[in-house]
Amino acid sequence: MLRVITNSQSIKHNVTHIAVRPISVRFTSSDTHSRKIQALPFKLPEEKVGQIVNIASYVNQHAFLGIFKIIKSIFSQKMPDVKESVSSMQVRKAYVPFWYYDMAISADIAPSSTDEKVSEETLLKTMGKPRQMLGIGFDCFWPGHTWDPMCYLSFGQSVANRLETLVPFTPELYQDSDVEVLPFTVNPFKDLSDRAPEALENVQVNSLVHRNGVYTMSNAQVLFNAAYPIYWPVYVAQFTEDGHKEGDPPKTVVIGAHSTDPPIYQWEPTKSGIDQWINNGPWVKLDVTEPEWQMGFGSHPPLKQLLHRYLTQVVGKFQTNPVDWDDERIQSYTGYQTQNKDYLKQLFKVWAEQSMLSRIETMDDNERTIGVGGKENDGPRLQLKKVSEIREEIESKVGKELETLEQVEPVWFKEYKKKSPSSSS
Repeated sequence: MLRVITNSQSIKHNVTHIAVRPISVRFTSSDTHSRKIQALPFKLPEEKVGQIVNIASYVNQHAFLGIFKIIKSIFSQKMPDVKESVSSMQVRKAYVPFWYYDMAISADIAPSSTDEKVSEETLLKTMGKPRQMLGIGFDCFWPGHTWDPMCYLSFGQSVANRLETLVPFTPELYQDSDVEVLPFTVNPFKDLSDRAPEALENVQVNSLVHRNGVYTMSNAQVLFNAAYPIYWPVYVAQFTEDGHKEGDPPKTVVIGAHSTDPPIYQWEPTKSGIDQWINNGPWVKLDVTEPEWQMGFGSHPPLKQLLHRYLTQVVGKFQTNPVDWDDERIQSYTGYQTQNKDYLKQLFKVWAEQSMLSRIETMDDNERTIGVGGKENDGPRLQLKKVSEIREEIESKVGKELETLEQVEPVWFKEYKKKSPSSSS
């Protein structure tokens, strides 16, 4: 089944970005870093692209009838049969570079109120005292290039984008074919890790437990980061739909070529940033050790506020920088991501429990509050418990949790910290 997003909005701006700007640089691997770069092979035959583009065009022009054709194709397990409705189609076959990265960042958070009449005692009771917080991100996306507008298209992990068939990026994947390969020109450590402390300084988010409450972040530190370079196979197609008016620009779509059941991304030049790509993938998967920040109720929970700030003020700040392929933090995805994530999960668990002890310090033992819990070997889950129960559980296992953290710490990270004293957890 094809994943087609319907959209009836017409495009009024001239298309100048994708079809006319050439991808002229062919990748040349070297022994020093080719082992770190992985890719998904092309699985979608090029002869299927025209049919897929016709289907996408048909659905956009006939949304109601198009849905029935898509449903019929699910049961028949065949491509929907639609009348050819595009012309002047040009197709580019390319490998697009990007990074997945795992990261842990700590920060101080200071509760306050915008209402000067609120007493310190009330503020302490509802929001707790100043403390540290940990945030972790798994498989977050960052582009490996600055090719506009493609750099705003995320191939973040989702149902449509899976890494089940990652292989080393060897010349056999692109030689003896017309595949164009964009080089890696963006360093995620320069764009994200180096900027994070300054970017998070004095950032404020509104509280859900106190009407006028505000949390202010400061002294952020990157405790862990690892980046995985990956090449994604795509077809970039530009075409004109039948019935278009004279002077209307052509349409542009990007088709994931890693699967015979490909996702389709349509470019909307009337929009900006990540919104200019219909069906755009996720950019960041973030979790924090503050239970209140994770809560789904409320129109603007703190974590959602933080993510919105990231998507609107961080994404798009792409810099062209050389990539230091000898950096130990740049790693092959299949070789390192599991051990890195196991370490971050345990780090998060330890910090969440320490944060909970800090939060309940001023509370009565019989008072009930939301804490972290779960079965042995499970990740932390939110549960409603008595303060005395939470305190007893955490204090009884803190030593074991710290021992486990030391055991699962990746060997490469231990060696890296010895050479980089500023990196610590």
